Amino acid sequence: MKKRVIEFDKQNIGLSGETLVARSKESKNSLNKKLETEFLNYANAKYILPLNNFTSALHISMCACNLKRGDKVICSVNSSPAVPEVIRHFDAEPIFIDIEPNSFAMNLQHLKEFLESNRSKKIKAIIIAHTDGELFYISQIKKIIGSRNILIIEDGSNTLGLDREKLDSVSDIRLFSLDNTLSNFAIFTTDREDLYETAKLLSNHGLKYEDEQSVDYIYDIIDEGYYYQPSKLETMFAISTLEVLSNHLSIRRSIAKTYISNFVNIPHIYMQEFKQNHTYSQFIIKIDKNRDGFAHELKERGIETKLQYIPLHLLSYYKNKYLFKINSFPNALKNFQQILSLPIHSALSSEDIAHIIESVITVAKNRI
Repeated sequence: MKKRVIEFDKQNIGLSGETLVARSKESKNSLNKKLETEFLNYANAKYILPLNNFTSALHISMCACNLKRGDKVICSVNSSPAVPEVIRHFDAEPIFIDIEPNSFAMNLQHLKEFLESNRSKKIKAIIIAHTDGELFYISQIKKIIGSRNILIIEDGSNTLGLDREKLDSVSDIRLFSLDNTLSNFAIFTTDREDLYETAKLLSNHGLKYEDEQSVDYIYDIIDEGYYYQPSKLETMFAISTLEVLSNHLSIRRSIAKTYISNFVNIPHIYMQEFKQNHTYSQFIIKIDKNRDGFAHELKERGIETKLQYIPLHLLSYYKNKYLFKINSFPNALKNFQQILSLPIHSALSSEDIAHIIESVITVAKNRI
């Protein structure tokens, strides 16, 4: 019998051949307008700038902040590796903050203590993410920052589909990843015209047209820029991703409820209760001991698992550069030693879900 293999991340983006052909005949401007219309169903913003991937969006955000050598940017020690990577390319310094003991969010008390003890004007920005899809209210960060000139950059990717009414007027820059199986599309948004104009200029070679009203082919280069514009094909895939996003969110929530109801009181594993302000972009459980052995047994049963993310202070580059100790961020360390992400996506069949549940329960009950 062929071994069942359940991939960790697989998406149905719902783009048929007929739709692909029809959209390929549209102009890029038309597709961009369609993208903006569809995107505004999920996140309000005065200014929207499509980009080719999320790392590009982070880099352009740092450019818009006018980040310089020796400046500092605060982020969670559980951030994506792309976050400190981009900061270091400016020869600036990432400042890591530990997470909460019982969640994946940045520890607000630690953030407050750091800012109170560091009044330097070199602190230019703070990058916040809604780890694993649980809504994190940015207003709390804004209150801690107070009147200091520190920009809030939000990775809002995992909030798409949630009610963002209380979030959209708070952060200075909001970034969204629309990763799917065919592209790594990202969207830069802001309500500030100055940040938008800088990002728009630098994401297209620093190029500006002389007179867009009369002719549209005379241009000038007014700054050192990059080329982070998405292709027409990537824009088509992004529109399709947005069109099925609500349905995918509903499916993930349904799967999460099923997981939670079946894993209650199972020995050796722990998880949060179901939450409405959660998109379940990942489904994370905690294993009380030997997490890697647990993952290996699931792999033997054809179930792929992952980690999101390995704490940054444990990665060789940051550990060596900043002389971090393994217990420099104790909450993140303990969390890392226990967490495991299970597959949760729209391509999972009912048979796949049943196999995952049965396997997790069996492996957990057979552990000493």
